[in-house]
Amino acid sequence: MREIWAADSETDPFLHGRLPKPFIWGAYQLERDEYEEFETFGQMLEFLESKETEIIVYAHNGGKFDWHFGLDYLENYSDILVINGRIAKFKIGRVEFRDSFSILPVPLADMAKDEFDYRMLEEDVRHKYMDKIRAYLKSDCVYLAQHVNAFIEQYGLHLTLASAALASWRKISKYHSPKSTEAFYEEIEPFYCGGRVECNHVGEVRTPFVAIDINSAYPFAMMNKHPWGHSYELSEELPETDDEIERCFIELDAQSLGAFPFREANRSINFPNDGIVRNFHITGWEYIAARDAGILGGSVIRSVYRFHQSITFKAYVDHFYELKKSSKNGSPEYLFAKLMLNSLYGKFGANPNKYEENIIVDMASIGGAEKDGYEFSGDIGPWALMGRPVPEHKRNFLNVAVAASITGFVRAYMWKTMRQCENVYYCDTDSIIAKAVNGVELDGTKLGAWDLEAECVYGAFAGKKLYAIKTGSDDPKKKWKTASKGVRLSHEELIRVARGETIKYERDAPTYSIHKPPRFTTRRIRRKTVN
Repeated sequence: MREIWAADSETDPFLHGRLPKPFIWGAYQLERDEYEEFETFGQMLEFLESKETEIIVYAHNGGKFDWHFGLDYLENYSDILVINGRIAKFKIGRVEFRDSFSILPVPLADMAKDEFDYRMLEEDVRHKYMDKIRAYLKSDCVYLAQHVNAFIEQYGLHLTLASAALASWRKISKYHSPKSTEAFYEEIEPFYCGGRVECNHVGEVRTPFVAIDINSAYPFAMMNKHPWGHSYELSEELPETDDEIERCFIELDAQSLGAFPFREANRSINFPNDGIVRNFHITGWEYIAARDAGILGGSVIRSVYRFHQSITFKAYVDHFYELKKSSKNGSPEYLFAKLMLNSLYGKFGANPNKYEENIIVDMASIGGAEKDGYEFSGDIGPWALMGRPVPEHKRNFLNVAVAASITGFVRAYMWKTMRQCENVYYCDTDSIIAKAVNGVELDGTKLGAWDLEAECVYGAFAGKKLYAIKTGSDDPKKKWKTASKGVRLSHEELIRVARGETIKYERDAPTYSIHKPPRFTTRRIRRKTVN
């Protein structure tokens, strides 16, 4: 077993336009309760390489920040693994560096984190507070080590959370997911899309309304039967029973009445409600919901994919849902169970054609790497990042039909509930904000039931993933609920955007991009229009 360490660095406070530089590093080994401090990444590397065993050292969000300061120590033609623009893994000698965000994709504060005044990190004053800074740095390393070690002990040494979830499912269910093919993926992929996100009201709402959400929406969906295997019958007629229709994928021409997802030319997903006849690719769940609502008159079915086998993930969901219920909120066990519940289904929909083998080379070696089949992917620190497709024998297609059916179930469930609501202002995947939710059963403890998230007194809606709602709570932390994907805006700023103002957003923390040098985000946030 390789030795597991956790590392972190402290830098100048983030300030727009300033590139922060680490001035102290910490590394902690849980089993021996061993902690060391270093002035530079190089000193930490030298210490870790002096160990007689192989080491894996984790830093949280290291792939987007900390590990970029170690790139100078790599050699030409070093292997490096990049996942979604994040450095997931690289190795120097016997020391392997990983980003713990790949297995625990939540902020470190969601695990454990001490309160700290980041102004103490300013270069001209930090000498006064070094004892507090050192204590804070150590606590972050210890908290991370505790969670990483607990995760590995319980679920194994996996690179990503999705891989750990798949291994756990196989162990619990005794299933071995059959490998599919690229052709199967391409055939079913048009039916696979994400959650329902709509902003139906742009502007302010000054009358009372409510926000509700589904208790564990995707785990609830996984409790039902979904298509399995790769054997299906293609026809222009639906099966006779709903039980069979649920496991179908259907291409049809129908009026756009808000029930179905439609993929635009730019690959974005909308739910048009303009009465225009469009060609839709939907799941059986969505077909049944629309049929029961009586809105399929005049529709024409073009093709039906009827699967011969089905599967349910009930054993997996029961295991982790019970573990979550029995664990203390805030404990590692609670966090792990919550993550595992929501991280399995997407693995079935992964497209390995998008995966790459990566190396880094100096600029003079780009031509040589291209002769080996690599293509330039962008700059990464002092190096050129080169990538080539994963070899065919390593491309593991699972079963995109599973992921497509599960996401379709949740969209259908959402739409049926939205029809019961009065004045739906906004919805996002598993939540609805509406004037009233007449006839909707609310139960905060039941899997798949709707829970009253908040009773609200004011809302400001500026577009998808861009809103602020004020609740009736006396708790300052629950007074405002906001969403501002890609930026961090206060509720006051979001209200201004909803009123039609343009906000200039400057991100203090730099983004270490694979394709460009570290950059600072400056964006103008404007109110969206409702289609």
